Amino acid sequence: MRSTLELLPAAAACEPVARLDRSRLADAFELACLVRATSLTPDGGVRVGHPRRPATPAGTVEFSAEHAARRMGQLMRALDLPYAHETAEAGLRRRYLLHRVSVPGEHRAEYLEISGGAWRQGRAAVLSTAPVGGSAPAHAERLRLAGAAWRGVLLAAGRHMRKHILGVRVTDQDLATILVRGAHLLGAQATLSRQAGSLLVSVPALSAHRVLHGAGILH
Repeated sequence: MRSTLELLPAAAACEPVARLDRSRLADAFELACLVRATSLTPDGGVRVGHPRRPATPAGTVEFSAEHAARRMGQLMRALDLPYAHETAEAGLRRRYLLHRVSVPGEHRAEYLEISGGAWRQGRAAVLSTAPVGGSAPAHAERLRLAGAAWRGVLLAAGRHMRKHILGVRVTDQDLATILVRGAHLLGAQATLSRQAGSLLVSVPALSAHRVLHGAGILH
């Protein structure tokens, strides 16, 4: 198993958690969505597709895709949160590389506070139906958060591009609702259906580019 560990200076690690400003909120909300798209629990745990696997500790998330693990690391650094990134081979007949990102025990409370607070703030903003002007800061914030949610989910859960739709599968009902609302904010229509124990969020191919553009993902 290979691992890397990134730690903060002691003084920075001990600073109290401040209210997230807009730039940090977008990063923290994307982090929360990325983890929820990967796990059956909001703080890390069983990966989608492995319902019998024992849950990993809070603050530990497992990925089969390296780019998702690296993105989580980028977000953790942006939020001044220490983390460890370990890799190991997994699987029986078909071997693959497993990426595990974990937060050191003494920093997990701060990590859960930041990601949990960002989830609540971001969810409220994206799902809000309060009228705002098209150029108002609140509207721009909704668009950033909608894009952040889609970016995190597309990286963690992967996308299913078919001839007529862009689709992502998640298990979290709240996250699926945010994706549907987020697609609407980004100028696309999305539908939600339950399939094989998961929730499929689908966007018609003709407007999928708006979601991908809002998420900052080339298509």
